[in-house]
Amino acid sequence: MGALKDKGRQLHQIEHVPYEDAFLIGDLLSTRITTLSGEPKAGKTLFAAGMGIALITGEREFIGQPVLRKLDHIVFGLTDDGAPEELRERMHGAVPGDSVTIFPVEDSGHASYWPGIRDDLIDMKPGLFVLDNILGALAPGEDISSPVTAQRIMRSLKPISEAGIPTLLVTHTPKGAAEGMSVASSPIGGRAISAGSRAVISLRKSGKQGRRVQTAINRATEDLDVPVTVSRAAADGEIPVWERVTLGLETVSLPKPPPWDEALIARVLEEQPCETTIKALAGKYAPAVDKKPETVRPKLSAALSHVNGIWVHKPATAV
Repeated sequence: MGALKDKGRQLHQIEHVPYEDAFLIGDLLSTRITTLSGEPKAGKTLFAAGMGIALITGEREFIGQPVLRKLDHIVFGLTDDGAPEELRERMHGAVPGDSVTIFPVEDSGHASYWPGIRDDLIDMKPGLFVLDNILGALAPGEDISSPVTAQRIMRSLKPISEAGIPTLLVTHTPKGAAEGMSVASSPIGGRAISAGSRAVISLRKSGKQGRRVQTAINRATEDLDVPVTVSRAAADGEIPVWERVTLGLETVSLPKPPPWDEALIARVLEEQPCETTIKALAGKYAPAVDKKPETVRPKLSAALSHVNGIWVHKPATAV
């Protein structure tokens, strides 16, 4: 029996997954594999912590995107020295202490390592697994820029997602003016990382433009490219507060309206009132321009004449 006969299914046999079930945070964090990439110090771990806080506390939105599911438990697999202590400072006090589990990721290269993590996660049933970061999770001697390595790590993580555990992978983009700085779907590891992810978030930081979040996501209603800011919830703490920057309306210079007398003259010529004298005309229109009749009269007298039953511009004469 071949793969087609063993695993082939018709459309009606495939489970329907509504949009709301395809995302934890609408158009941002998927329920499959999501990759969060950015330069070193762009704020990737802060961003992951911010999303985690929003999900655990059941906030209505995160940087303007709807939070579609409230989570009770998130597991963080951390690779950097000191990362557990840093994450503690960024989340402790904002979420219940038992809502986050942290463990060190140290891939020895043994074939049983990632299957073991998958089995543990299936037993724990967290609402989200965060691997921070891919580079630190490589086995000895591996290079993420190698397609073979990138494919291997994605194949190792895919079974976790297939077990129904949303997975967020934190990784890096190249530093400087490289492809990863201009294309949201270009983390280090290239196409192998992007192709293995249902969603790609790129967090960018520059001195002139500040921070921006860009996305390339399957099933999203739109790809995002939005400015964001991050601040501390309290001056003496490290809990991050992420906000979407609302750009102010641009000031548009409108043409100045014509002087009141020119506007009034144009109105008289258009309306052609039944009054046949300048005095009567001034009396009729003075209230409309909030002027006294004696102020209006000389303006009309200098510009208009009543000729052959109609009001015309001076110095027009009867034909």
